[in-house]
Amino acid sequence: MFKIKKLITNKIDYLPFDNYTVIIGSSPSKGARSPSLWNAAFKGYKIKNHMIPLDINHNRLFKLLNALEKDKNFTGGCVTIPHKETVFKWLKGNVTSTSKKIGAVNCLFRDKKGKLKGTNTDGEAALKSFKNKFGNIKNKKIILIGAGGAGKAVASYFISEMSKRKNLIITGRYKSSNKFSKKIGSRWLEHKRISLLNLEKFDAIINCTSLGFGKFIKKSPISFNQLITAKKELNIFDIIYKPKLTKLILNAKKNKLKTLNGLDMNLRQAVLAFGYVMNKSKKNKLTHKYMCSI
Repeated sequence: MFKIKKLITNKIDYLPFDNYTVIIGSSPSKGARSPSLWNAAFKGYKIKNHMIPLDINHNRLFKLLNALEKDKNFTGGCVTIPHKETVFKWLKGNVTSTSKKIGAVNCLFRDKKGKLKGTNTDGEAALKSFKNKFGNIKNKKIILIGAGGAGKAVASYFISEMSKRKNLIITGRYKSSNKFSKKIGSRWLEHKRISLLNLEKFDAIINCTSLGFGKFIKKSPISFNQLITAKKELNIFDIIYKPKLTKLILNAKKNKLKTLNGLDMNLRQAVLAFGYVMNKSKKNKLTHKYMCSI
């Protein structure tokens, strides 16, 4: 634990138990929800474990992962922005088949040999959350903005239930997002061309970028004026959960469009990830109950 403390940029308190889990990201100590959710589940199950946030820079990430894998008290945890794709590379193929298609992980757990293995619960959680709010996506035309780790996961799950893969448009800034789009059979649009889209033709917009969060809290991937042109049935899903009302969602509400933030998705992915790490995937309802208690 001493070596880990030297690598991270935030301060962490002593651990109340020998075993621990973590959430790894650029700054999860500044408001990530996972520690409170997981610690509530640990308390409910009476498991002596504790989740702590680890703020880590990109250039020290591999050193941290190596240290965690060697620490027998580390049982697993979460990966958040912007390290999901980099951690995937560090795992060198020791990932679930679903994650292999996505190219990013948001969960680390020990395999049967005690090695760290990765999976991704973002996509499944996002799809369930969306369908619970807006219904079936089979015949919907959807714009997915942002093809980072979370965006790839969401896109992979959504396109699997769409009647026509070309009904999904993915926007991105880099060639890698275009390559991913071709891989799954969707259409691709360069991010700067979003303003040219005719929103009347679409049923849903999913924001998987950081626009609306952190230092980008005052930004939105879709302008207020562009939303005016959308049909009244357009659904807006912003996977950001803090703040609950991003600029995109506020603009959508002003235009009387139905909206969904990332709170429910975040809870669902935490439940799924907890199941992988603590081997309680068959008790998701009970984990959900414990996490909802906070």
